[in-house]
Amino acid sequence: MQMGMSQVDLAILLPSFAAAWNLASGQTMFAAQKDSGCVYLSPDGLFAVEAPAGWELRKQEGSNEVTFLNGQVSVSVAAAETEAGDTVDQFLEVNKSLVRHMCPAADVWAEGKATVAGASGAYFTMFCPGPRTRTIVRVSAALSHKRLFIFKIAVPSAELYTVQATIDRMAHSFSECDGLPQGRKRRQRAN
Repeated sequence: MQMGMSQVDLAILLPSFAAAWNLASGQTMFAAQKDSGCVYLSPDGLFAVEAPAGWELRKQEGSNEVTFLNGQVSVSVAAAETEAGDTVDQFLEVNKSLVRHMCPAADVWAEGKATVAGASGAYFTMFCPGPRTRTIVRVSAALSHKRLFIFKIAVPSAELYTVQATIDRMAHSFSECDGLPQGRKRRQRAN
């Protein structure tokens, strides 16, 4: 099933902000668990990323998106099938609009080229001065093999220094995988 850009944008960006800005009012939008600090492989086998020890892991229903949380720090990764004509620039522009919708005073701090899951892509970084906390949002994406690979962070500016090395390790470890063979499902471990 192909997922258009606007569906991908909403499916990935909004839960990331809800977690980072604590907008969920105590309700969880995902199934949560603590991670052991190993490599996370998406259920469909399309990507892998280093999962930081002690960070909470939340998977979005009906998607391969995974969000890693440490307090108000949020890192989300995903891969989505694209449709003919979809571009990284379109995806990033939609995400800038979503950030501005959620935080009208948000400013673009930087944008340019980025490597995402081993592919050449682009990114933007925005700063939101509130309403609850000063937050830095960075969205990076790249197209590879008709898939969009997405790496997003939302972090309170006061905490960026303490988590930057962990976020960098995750970004560098984010990699494209071959996926599961047609019709195959991942084996479940016995409890």
